[in-house]
Amino acid sequence: MFLKNTHHYSRRIFLAGTLLVASLGAAKAQREVLYEQYVQNPMAINPGFTGVREDFNMTAIFRRKWFNIPNSPTSQTFAADGTVANGKFGIGFQALNDQTSYFTTTGFVGSFAFHLGLSDTWKLGLGAQGGINVLPVTNGTSIGNNRALGSFGLGAWLRSDQLYFGISKPEVLSQKFGDQIVGSFYRRPLYITAGGSHELSEDVMMLPHVLVVQEKDHKLRVDFGSRFWFREKVGLGASYRVGGGYNSFSAKVDYLQLTAEVQLGRNVRLGYFYSTRQVEQIYASYSGPKGIHELMLKFIPNPKGFQKF
Repeated sequence: MFLKNTHHYSRRIFLAGTLLVASLGAAKAQREVLYEQYVQNPMAINPGFTGVREDFNMTAIFRRKWFNIPNSPTSQTFAADGTVANGKFGIGFQALNDQTSYFTTTGFVGSFAFHLGLSDTWKLGLGAQGGINVLPVTNGTSIGNNRALGSFGLGAWLRSDQLYFGISKPEVLSQKFGDQIVGSFYRRPLYITAGGSHELSEDVMMLPHVLVVQEKDHKLRVDFGSRFWFREKVGLGASYRVGGGYNSFSAKVDYLQLTAEVQLGRNVRLGYFYSTRQVEQIYASYSGPKGIHELMLKFIPNPKGFQKF
């Protein structure tokens, strides 16, 4: 009887531990999947970017961990933005559906930005965003129902034709979900970014960028990289991440992202992105498959010119 009860309790402890680890991963991810797409969609981390491109545009990204495994976890994101009132105001919308293991995270965010001309060459975008995150709730021993939480963020985007600088906090609300163990993991990162464009020749354009991320209980994170466009038809790029892991139980989680894009006519752009690590991997020592694949479709109904960012 004693051995039977011991086995029973061991199974419960194992189940609780498994659910806790999974819930930490789900809590960590939240909108992080959307945040990670900031190179192709800066509005993902900064509402001040809303309407910067002026042309109305739509971007859809499909994300899959393993293409050779049936029912592999997937994510879908959609973003659209444009301007009204002769470019003075930007409006945008973003949606996320992220399914990781047994958990599904869904988010809907609307954004608004006011664009102010500072000089003949510089403009400042001041933006705000609000929406809902639907997150899985766990009590540490079992999976409960999803819970809808409000979301609010702020951002500023300063730019000229060749340079840009941004600072934002896409999540400023202090929200909790689940029990006390998981509740502290609702993420509120601060993003500081800079970048620009430089024509190396008539046919080659370089788009370097750097991103610094500061977040409570996390190591400082720095992303740096560049994209290169050739005759505004083919784009290739790479970026590298340093740091960003949890202070308490994770070493730095560095990884490399490679990108390839093709401009099809004036209206359509296709892209493929590969990252050597998934943002859901909160442990640097994770031994499973680490890579992640993403496919992008961007559509611009009436472009005024080539979109660099």
